[in-house]
Amino acid sequence: MTKHTKSVARRAASIVSLVGATMLMAAGTAAAATNPLEGITPDMGILGPAFNNTWTRIAAAVWGVLIAGSSIKLLTAIYKMRASRAGGYSSEMTDAAQEAKVAGIAFGALAGAGAIIAAILFVVQG
Repeated sequence: MTKHTKSVARRAASIVSLVGATMLMAAGTAAAATNPLEGITPDMGILGPAFNNTWTRIAAAVWGVLIAGSSIKLLTAIYKMRASRAGGYSSEMTDAAQEAKVAGIAFGALAGAGAIIAAILFVVQG
């Protein structure tokens, strides 16, 4: 082992031991703490049915616009891939493929946002 690798190994070991000690000390404190919001759930019904109707319509409109925008971006990226492949431009093909991947992930996440949010709320509620 060289001097540099020994130094890196020593530094890594000290970081691991520090993190472990911090986790052990925090475990007792976290177990003793009580949840001050126990039994409280968010309820926007207090603001009235008109507000509830309005914010759900706005959220649905924003969600729809985002899905439409991401689908346009995805179709544009796929077209760029096709055009760069037909023209033989490999560097542009790589850029277009990366753009298509990002747009596809964004479209999938937006399309599945309802299920994703429902799963997160299900896990958080216990």
